[in-house]
Amino acid sequence: MDVPARTNRESVVVACPDARPPAYQAVVGLHRSGMLKRFMTSYYHDPDSLGANLARKLAPSAYDRFRRVLARRHDDEIPAGRVASTPAVDLSLRVESRLSGRPGLRRAAARARTTWFDRRLARELASAPPEALLVFSDVGSGVAMPLCRRKGVATVLSMVHGDVREEARLLEAEEALAPDFFPLYLGDASLDREEMDWLHARRLRDLELADLILVPSEHIAGTLEREGIPRDRLRVIPYAADCRRFRPLSGRRADDGSCTFLFAGGVSQRKGIKYLLEAWARIRRPGWRLQLLGPMPRRLGPIEGMLEGVEPLGRVGHPEVPAHMASADVFVFPSLFEGSAVVTYEALACGLPAVVTPEAGSVVRDGVEGLEVASRDVDALAAAMARLGEDPALRARMGAAARSRAMDFDWPRYHLSVVEAVAGAIERNRRPGAPASASDRERGRPLATWAGG
Repeated sequence: MDVPARTNRESVVVACPDARPPAYQAVVGLHRSGMLKRFMTSYYHDPDSLGANLARKLAPSAYDRFRRVLARRHDDEIPAGRVASTPAVDLSLRVESRLSGRPGLRRAAARARTTWFDRRLARELASAPPEALLVFSDVGSGVAMPLCRRKGVATVLSMVHGDVREEARLLEAEEALAPDFFPLYLGDASLDREEMDWLHARRLRDLELADLILVPSEHIAGTLEREGIPRDRLRVIPYAADCRRFRPLSGRRADDGSCTFLFAGGVSQRKGIKYLLEAWARIRRPGWRLQLLGPMPRRLGPIEGMLEGVEPLGRVGHPEVPAHMASADVFVFPSLFEGSAVVTYEALACGLPAVVTPEAGSVVRDGVEGLEVASRDVDALAAAMARLGEDPALRARMGAAARSRAMDFDWPRYHLSVVEAVAGAIERNRRPGAPASASDRERGRPLATWAGG
């Protein structure tokens, strides 16, 4: 990949304190283009490091057990020398998970972790300012992004979630419409409204400070436009799947009246589990089954009485996910709030027709690669599942289209789109008289306005 014209080499810092695939792939794309200066993240596994070599020699069996987990924290195309790995982030998250029964302490730990990473990122930027910062959500709005404004560094926000005002409305509606399922909004994670309000405020500040906002779906772009963000500050860059790992089975089973529906992700109300199980109760029949691939809540609550004909697969290792997906017939993902779920791309790559909601942020086109239904509409969800379950020819046609669609949205396409977006932000920032950050009109708005106040 060539470096865009007039863009300096090694000119971009990327910050994301977890191992989400879009962040790693953005780093890969920027490194290929020669633009990557530094990648600030949580623990990054370097299999050639001294620690890894010692672990292989001293505890080979233990190292081998963890190798698959560690593989998700490594990419062969990301040079370890460009990565600032901070295992303290992972340690803090582990501590926070153990404080679930003590919300005040958990809240304090989460804020300390976020602030610490933000300040560490700011120190990196201050020591050798890059031309651009590509920052993922919730990372730098307190210190690092304001520093970029003062230093004249272009700031590009990769927004990995939906708009927080949409989520606030969703929470209010779900609490009224489905109070028994509301405690499962985040699955096992406790819903701390005070912590969520703090997080929402940071995300609004992210939007205020960014020169350019990368969003993974048209749904999010449209929501942000309705909230007053100009379209010229938005760039839609969908995610992708690894089409080499996720692929259809070489031979589908013969039509015998059976059909396996697959859901993948954390089993939670945010993913629409109530509405999925209600739809399933209406359509289940002999030979049909619904698989739930992902962690189940430890306390099932109202889910417990709705699992007839359902096969909870639980959490499986990432290397096993492609086989589970490819062996299903239909992918179902009725999410209520997302950025753009990578599992939807992976299902398409496996040749599965999909039933999704607009909020899922997928690239599924209604009637082509699957069926799109309104969120919370159990009647429409059940009808779509039944239609695909009863029509093998339709499944085959949409499944072939799904694979083709996934091939159009591969990671190399994502790499190029991110590089072009970041290079464009740098170029605009260099123009004489250009503001150091987003437009003066937007930057002049008080935060309360962004929050709808």
